[in-house]
Amino acid sequence: MKQQLILGLALAAFSHHLWAAESVNENLKVANNEKIYIENMRGEVEIVATAESRFKVSGTLDEKSDGYDLESKNGFTSFKVKMPNIRNYGNWDDKEKEGSRLKIEVPKGAEVEFQGVNSSIRVTGVQGSSKISTVNGSVYGEKLEKFIQLETVNGEITSVNNNGRISLNTVNGEIEDRGSQGRLSIDAVNGSIDTKSSASEVSVSVVNGEADLELTNVQQLNMSSVNGSLDAELKGSIAPRVEASTVSGNAKLKLDKTIDAKFYLVANAGGSIKNELTSHKAEKTKYGPRRSLEFSTGQGEGSIQMNTVSGALKLETN
Repeated sequence: MKQQLILGLALAAFSHHLWAAESVNENLKVANNEKIYIENMRGEVEIVATAESRFKVSGTLDEKSDGYDLESKNGFTSFKVKMPNIRNYGNWDDKEKEGSRLKIEVPKGAEVEFQGVNSSIRVTGVQGSSKISTVNGSVYGEKLEKFIQLETVNGEITSVNNNGRISLNTVNGEIEDRGSQGRLSIDAVNGSIDTKSSASEVSVSVVNGEADLELTNVQQLNMSSVNGSLDAELKGSIAPRVEASTVSGNAKLKLDKTIDAKFYLVANAGGSIKNELTSHKAEKTKYGPRRSLEFSTGQGEGSIQMNTVSGALKLETN
């Protein structure tokens, strides 16, 4: 009887330990400008910035996890969900309800870095820089400031009202950006780009996809595509500097009628040029399938350079 009682208590304690390991509830006082590193291989994570100088994490851990590590010292805080040493997490049966479900609160002025594999992440309000990376999953960032890096390999990226030096990158997925300010860089492969931005400097690259840009007061724009199309509308940009290039793709540029710039457009390998901005016409070279168009508007303060190989270039007015 005594042995059975001991065994029963041991099993109860073991069961309680397993149950406790599935949840997390931590609350630490940290600096307002704390550098915070978060790692979660699978599941969904929400990071929210608050006015408190505290690091809080609550929710449930991945059912395959071995608990978590939390360290905080000298302005650095690290939270990691510990996983078995399996090289390829993609081999696991990743059902929708599997993985961690965590809500993490950080100070507004914190600098946050997150890494995941089969993990979706949502970050809001961080003002001290955000570096967010996952492999299979979506990334959502809103009201972020300073240095902002959002990237995934297989998934969508949504950027809303971010301000600073912004970098958005996906390999197989779509990117949607709204209300960005500062400097914006967007790269997509096998996906589309859709942005409505007030950033002063914009760089866009797309491969096997489309880019639809609505830009306000942009001063410098660089865009390129391979096997894709570029469609950019510039509002309030009187003398911008624009460089656009395509390979086996089209590029269309909509400009204000009051544009003040020098224009130089080149189409190679059977490409075409259409100008609806002014009455100037493209000229065909005497030898070879090459067309070019050069002209100026106003005092020629800005610069518009566009070139294509086996594609079409077009100028329009807003």
